[in-house]
Amino acid sequence: MAYSYEARIGQGMPAPAFILQRMARLYPLYIVCLALAFLVFLSKMWFGKGDGIAELRCVVPNALMLPCLFNDGLGFPLNQPGWTIFVEVVLNVLWYCAVRQGLRSLGWKMAIHLLSCICLWSMAISMDRYLHGFNNSDLLEGMLRGVLGFSGGLLLFQCRQDARILLYFAALTALALAAIGLHGCADRVAPLAFTVMGVLPMLIWLFARWRPALLEGRVSAFLGDISYAVYLLHIPLSLLLQKPLRLAFPGTDLLSVLLKAGVFGFVLIIASSLSYRLLEVPARRWLVQRYGRRPVVLGQVTPT
Repeated sequence: MAYSYEARIGQGMPAPAFILQRMARLYPLYIVCLALAFLVFLSKMWFGKGDGIAELRCVVPNALMLPCLFNDGLGFPLNQPGWTIFVEVVLNVLWYCAVRQGLRSLGWKMAIHLLSCICLWSMAISMDRYLHGFNNSDLLEGMLRGVLGFSGGLLLFQCRQDARILLYFAALTALALAAIGLHGCADRVAPLAFTVMGVLPMLIWLFARWRPALLEGRVSAFLGDISYAVYLLHIPLSLLLQKPLRLAFPGTDLLSVLLKAGVFGFVLIIASSLSYRLLEVPARRWLVQRYGRRPVVLGQVTPT
């Protein structure tokens, strides 16, 4: 987002153009997943394996990328991902407004990230668990997770330009771990806090400093391209492959777990790559060409 849009928004990119670009990226695969889930629930109702009425009522709001308020149960992607997509869209709109107002300096990004970090880890400590954010009852948790990850990503995008970012993450990690340890819930929350706030930013910073090609080459571009498909497809693929993987690799030993994870990861990458190349890119190109062009009046064209 920072690489593709921040400079253009700051230079005056119109809101309709930004929304069109984002929806052309987010909506095609999302609506395909929604349609497939709709067919699954219809088949359940047809064969008498579940009424699915609550989930079916979620089709209309979810088709508009709005969360479903009828049901709290698991119904991918008719309910739970409705919240996560909703959070994604809301953050995009808020970020656009912030950049248009000039609030895109390093200081502002640090302030937003720091505030979200304080709120998120304070809530996690009080609940003695990491935040969820999928259902109607925990929308605030999902928003905090989204803001923390989004603002953290914007900071890490600038890590090669300013070394203070790494010092900031190091200090923030130490403070978060100290607060968690003092509260006495380190066994449940601290490992994830250390990974999210410390290990991942450090790895990204090291790659950017020592081997920048790793973050700017074809591999990183490929991972960025398929990231949205991975985000949407990992849950339905895990549901589809759960039983076959258990039959193929029985047992809970380390080797079986690694084999299951490896096969699942390979299938997920292949499926996401096919989705990006065969669905997302053609659909995005068509939508931008279809709705992004404006008719030009010949009398208004200035000769050059």
